[in-house]
Amino acid sequence: MSYQTISANLAKELLDILEDRQLIPFYQPVVSFVDQRILGYECLIRGPADSRLHYPFALFHAAIKCGRLLELETVCYNTAVKHFQLLQLAGKLFFNLSFKSLLQPAFHSQSLLEVLNHYHLPPDQLVIEVGEKYRPEQIVTINDILQSYRLLGCQIALDDLGTEHSDLRLWSELRPNYVKLDHYFTQNLQADLGKKEFVRSLRDIAMRLNCQMIAEGVENETDFEELWGLGIHLGQGNYFAPPQATPPVVIPNELFLDPHQRPYPDYSFQRSKTIACLIVEVPVIRPTEAVEKVADLFHANPDIHSIPVINNLHAAIGIVRRHNFIDLFLTRYGRELHGRKPIGGFMDTDQLILDINLSLEEASQQLTANLKLMPNQDFIIDDRGRYCGIGRVMDLLAKITDLQIRNARYANPLTLLPGNVPIYEHIESLLRQRLPFTVCYYDLDNFKPFNDVYGYSKGDLVIQTVADILVTHTSPQKDFVGHVGGDDFILVMQSDDWQTRCTAMLKKFETAVLAFYSEGDCAQGGIRSVDRAGQETFFPLLSLSIGAITPDLEACYSYHDIAAMASEAKHQAKKQAGNSLFVDRRRVPNCSNR
Repeated sequence: MSYQTISANLAKELLDILEDRQLIPFYQPVVSFVDQRILGYECLIRGPADSRLHYPFALFHAAIKCGRLLELETVCYNTAVKHFQLLQLAGKLFFNLSFKSLLQPAFHSQSLLEVLNHYHLPPDQLVIEVGEKYRPEQIVTINDILQSYRLLGCQIALDDLGTEHSDLRLWSELRPNYVKLDHYFTQNLQADLGKKEFVRSLRDIAMRLNCQMIAEGVENETDFEELWGLGIHLGQGNYFAPPQATPPVVIPNELFLDPHQRPYPDYSFQRSKTIACLIVEVPVIRPTEAVEKVADLFHANPDIHSIPVINNLHAAIGIVRRHNFIDLFLTRYGRELHGRKPIGGFMDTDQLILDINLSLEEASQQLTANLKLMPNQDFIIDDRGRYCGIGRVMDLLAKITDLQIRNARYANPLTLLPGNVPIYEHIESLLRQRLPFTVCYYDLDNFKPFNDVYGYSKGDLVIQTVADILVTHTSPQKDFVGHVGGDDFILVMQSDDWQTRCTAMLKKFETAVLAFYSEGDCAQGGIRSVDRAGQETFFPLLSLSIGAITPDLEACYSYHDIAAMASEAKHQAKKQAGNSLFVDRRRVPNCSNR
């Protein structure tokens, strides 16, 4: 077929396909490596099997040459949605739309919504994939168009990242929910260190942009293991299932890695406030290795204080500490007596093992409770029983000291609670790691007139009382209490019973606040003071308003989205009289706040 023109017969064949809707939708699973399940399916359209336009390139090339691309893509997404529902497939439907069609006035979000409604597919199940060439001046228009789809609930994916079409500028401008890494960068990773570094860099960017990366072209087990080790946890390819008209609804368990057989995780990216940042790589040994080999390792690595002993499942079963080993080995006949014996008989099995996901504070608490470790000793860091590296006690203490100094720098001077910067960083970290959370914005009602009547010193006591109530009713392991300033507080809660905790806080404050008023003011239920307009007004007793939001991690890109939603929820809470909790059921930010 010519790349410049097509024959009249081929054009007629295309028109017949469009008129009779002879398109065949093939679906390929997009798989979550972590959950070992299908996240969704990408729809790949084919022409009739006996047609010269069966393959997508020929089909879409012909449509472009005939000026029928918009018509073809309209039929395509009708077909894709219809058969997705007929097959009763679960999860997301990934579907490609070209910029050429999106920029056409005849193609708009309402027509797509009509198709979704007709086949009863919720918009939040649709992921629109984009990514071909564009002109730079079109970016603003494209972004505005895609925003209209986001408002419907659809998500956006950037396709073929790493090719000439999908560049980093497009990624930066569109801020998609997913970015699909081109198969060139996902295959033969084992033999290409340059590709590995490239994938690591893109993965780090994706994490910071709160974007999920999908590896395309996962063709075999080796590719899959390499991607897992690099921290890529979504993918599609023939290893799991090829595109087909009737795709699988489950992926066989044997295609995934058993937790004990997974390759060493790549922790080159920084994990905020977890002990992953403490990992030191040192040589490891098996329990069957000879004692004299351990002596050689210590001799060749004078800076190493410990050597972990791991079994065939890569679990740490002991540790050999230099000072103890030297005492054994350098005795008069130590080498002759023990040199060829297995080290398993001489290792320390009472080692401290800490999970890699522990925060620095939690690790410090466990370290403090473990008196057998000296400041110059090491501990094991593992991930669900799999050895990751060692951590040094002195490094942990140094990190904790730095953290305390930094927290003190940004702490509110009245309550000593973390201020704006730590709050911002904590929320950004949760968004980056895609960890669910609820933000509760606390604000005192009628606080200014209270200060005017009772004075600022008593007002400070009220604020400190609120801080105490918030701290005592939250989980230090799961919840973050911050003080924005004045009488405003932010709680970032991961406790499942956060709503019960909030209710208990309100009840506690309702009782505690009475101690700050005179008997007469308590009896009349408030005070008289001057309002902002200079008029004497009656103000009820102090109360606490809480606005709560649980953000959709797919739709919120930054702390600013969260802050805007929380502020609106607090505003709604303050419309209610007395102590109140307003839970905003909307989980996505208003686009006007972005």
